[in-house]
Amino acid sequence: MGPLLLKSAAAIAAVAGLAFAQPDDLTSGAAYGSGALSSLTQAELADHALLVFERADRNGDQALDVDEYTALSVTTAELAQLNGFVSIETEDEPSLIALPAARPAALSRGEHIRIAAVAQHAFYAYAGGDGRIDVDEFVAAQSALFNAADRNGNGTLKRRELGVFAQRQASLTIGA
Repeated sequence: MGPLLLKSAAAIAAVAGLAFAQPDDLTSGAAYGSGALSSLTQAELADHALLVFERADRNGDQALDVDEYTALSVTTAELAQLNGFVSIETEDEPSLIALPAARPAALSRGEHIRIAAVAQHAFYAYAGGDGRIDVDEFVAAQSALFNAADRNGNGTLKRRELGVFAQRQASLTIGA
């Protein structure tokens, strides 16, 4: 990972409110207690995506470039792997979606490279001809992750669907 990407990842993590959770910060229970998300709707995801986009747009140009998008993807994956959950802002405060079979550990160098490569491929798939992802394209990308996890097509993710969504959100290998 290049120096610019590392700086962008650190900045996005700080501004996006993404942080490594200390075990003492979390309550016990399924997906860390009362902060656990029991369902997620398409509308809630869209609201979350808008907040993430705003924070990830480090230069304030109303678009994500490939470095901003890749840094966001790698940072999200690293924090999800370390914490064992993905954070989704759905109202006043973040809610948590536990990763199935989470094993808190740092990502390996190979995993960083894979996630960055997948993020760059996804970036160009959503960016179109202008080489930038605007807010509508970002929400569409997040909606695609949601729709892929919504196995019954009811517009709400619950139980296993949430786990699949969290793994995809974090760019972690399904079933790993």
